[in-house]
Amino acid sequence: MKNYQKKIVFLILFELFLNIHPIQSQTSNDINTYNWFDTTVGRSNLDINNGIPHTNSFRTLGNDIHLYLVNKYELGKVVYEDQAYYDVKLKYDIYRDILVLNPDGGSDNIGINLAQNKVSSFSIQDKNFIKRERKNEDIPEFTTGYFEETKISPDLVLYIKHHKDMQKTINESSLYYTFKENNSFFIDLKGKIYPIKSKSDLIKLFPEQKKQINGFYLLNRELRKSDLNQFMKNLMKYTFNSLSISSK
Repeated sequence: MKNYQKKIVFLILFELFLNIHPIQSQTSNDINTYNWFDTTVGRSNLDINNGIPHTNSFRTLGNDIHLYLVNKYELGKVVYEDQAYYDVKLKYDIYRDILVLNPDGGSDNIGINLAQNKVSSFSIQDKNFIKRERKNEDIPEFTTGYFEETKISPDLVLYIKHHKDMQKTINESSLYYTFKENNSFFIDLKGKIYPIKSKSDLIKLFPEQKKQINGFYLLNRELRKSDLNQFMKNLMKYTFNSLSISSK
């Protein structure tokens, strides 16, 4: 029996023994129970620890965090083979679209590439990522992979596809790599995906909000330059709020 199957059986028996309600939400008690189980069976024996070793042969200069979201492991959550694992050490390789796990007790130099087809979602640094499948050939940029997900409303979701472009540099006869962020933005509006490459793309979707969208761009120029991801999140929330107000 796989460890995740043992987990389900154990949790059911554990809750019946304590005469408590089945797990239905991700409360602190849920997380503590899952972590307690993982520790009891031995984290090194969990199914999530299966994968190929992570390697990084890209030599960089200075403080360039190169291909990663952050160049160190952070505590997060991952849903792997439909099982939730909390307080695991994760690192996201943006360039190769790989989620890397640092096994419990392992050195920070050790990583395991988690199979993308087994990962449903993960959270790291207060960012939520979901794996989406490419279903629309009309939008070639919307490829199968991990997308940062920001839910604005039940009918409106912003997706950010994190990506970094690689460049090679020769410095003192040695080859180095630099990575520049080049993210893509998409909106899921009532179940349909739309790429957002410019302000005009957004105005086409929400023509009645043209004045408000233009105003937001004008007032938030500095944020757009310094943090485009946060700019887009704020913009979508602002657009949705404007739509809600105008519909009343």
